[in-house]
Amino acid sequence: MGGAGVEPGQVAEQLFHQSYDGVAKPVRFTQDASRMLQPERTGFLYQVRDGAFRFLGRYDRVHGGG
Repeated sequence: MGGAGVEPGQVAEQLFHQSYDGVAKPVRFTQDASRMLQPERTGFLYQVRDGAFRFLGRYDRVHGGG
């Protein structure tokens, strides 16, 4: 896919079928009509102590996958 004559909607439709494992989290879309980002492995936990944020890690790893 590429080149002249490609419509923006065609590009978006292709993106919805792709997945990408980014540095912080994976990016994937649901395959239903909503095309929402899949929530798995995308939540992170932080702790505030002495006025500073401390990164605890990915929610499913810290919380136990709940």
